[in-house]
Amino acid sequence: MENVGKIIKAMNIQQLVNNQVKIWNKISGDFPCLGAVIPTEEKTVRERALEKFALSANPGNRSDTGDVLDNEAYKRQLMEKLGVLFRTSFNYTDSELSIITRKGFMPVTTDFMKMARDFDPDISIEDIFQACRNLWIVNSLQVMMGQPVVLTPSVFAYSMLYPYSDNYLDDPHVSAQEKVAFSNRFRKRLTGEKVLAANPAEKLVFDLVALIESDWDRTAYPLVYQSLLSIHDAQTKSIRLMDSAALPGEDELLSICIEKGGTSVLADGYLVKGSLSPAQEEFCFGFGVVLQYIDDIQDISEDMSGGLETAFTRAHKEAMLEHYTNKTLNATATVLADLSCFDTDDPKPMMGLMNKSIRILAIEAIGKNSEYWDKHYLDEFEKYSPFSYAFVKKRRSNMQSNRISFMRKIEQHVFAGEAEKSAIV
Repeated sequence: MENVGKIIKAMNIQQLVNNQVKIWNKISGDFPCLGAVIPTEEKTVRERALEKFALSANPGNRSDTGDVLDNEAYKRQLMEKLGVLFRTSFNYTDSELSIITRKGFMPVTTDFMKMARDFDPDISIEDIFQACRNLWIVNSLQVMMGQPVVLTPSVFAYSMLYPYSDNYLDDPHVSAQEKVAFSNRFRKRLTGEKVLAANPAEKLVFDLVALIESDWDRTAYPLVYQSLLSIHDAQTKSIRLMDSAALPGEDELLSICIEKGGTSVLADGYLVKGSLSPAQEEFCFGFGVVLQYIDDIQDISEDMSGGLETAFTRAHKEAMLEHYTNKTLNATATVLADLSCFDTDDPKPMMGLMNKSIRILAIEAIGKNSEYWDKHYLDEFEKYSPFSYAFVKKRRSNMQSNRISFMRKIEQHVFAGEAEKSAIV
């Protein structure tokens, strides 16, 4: 019992939530700094460059014979073209791009895909793509913490946990009673209980927990498991947002959003190092919060259509969405302003990479969901977009499919020569 008390004292989730609420309440709602205005004619140049890259990156458009994905020269040229595109269209610097190209992000991604197929031959490429989003956050934390960019069993397992558990909880063929029972058994398994899986889907989830246990001893690293319980509890609270009969108030709604996002990346941090300083805890939690804000902006159309109440759907209903969007990007700049708690020699490239990436995600999300923002606000945001919003909307229908298609191409390369695994599902 004494050890449990120490765990709770060392990881005070409510205090982390309260700190982020304070940042949100204090942060300016003024229009954020988005860099330099990009003239219309420059947007046109960038749009042509993106279209040209999309064509050249698609092996199906090439007349060459043979497997171009297994051609080293082609892959090298593709990476060079991608680097040019990111420099010219998105204004990334060489030092920012080197974090991705020289730190091993791509090899780790291919290793992840192999491990995913070995673990579950039936997993979809869409679920792999969803899991990779968390993997790339972990890789960023590894760089900041001075750790090698590697794929560990526990990082793989945590990245896969939520595609599986989310899919089960979203399955319309599973009753609400079964979902509650699953959530309770899942929590018991996270505490270390040897729970018998009730079905094949649950067994996959429990097997992933076992992979985490193979990396991190529960006695030596109790905070790893406390962080996993924290994200599970936050996810459980967020399920309330789907119950229109019990919607929380504005403050509680914001706190649920903050807790869900913050605990997600906090767990990433603990799975990288096993222990974190208070300052590192604060950063990981804050990083997860701003990513959750961006996710809610990106998903506003789906959430509105599905009747899911979030801080941002509520803000739209109350004509406060522009204010919330401003605060999100201003909060991002605040949270990512200081990486001094980490063992990185030169934090500026990583700070620039993260800030620009989040800014681009927000600009794109607003362009794709333009009907939810005021026209004058939209026009102001569009000035800083790498592409015109007409172009973004034109590509909206195939953006996700293009991303999945690109992941399929990577997958084909990963399994080239392995006939039994090369079929694309």
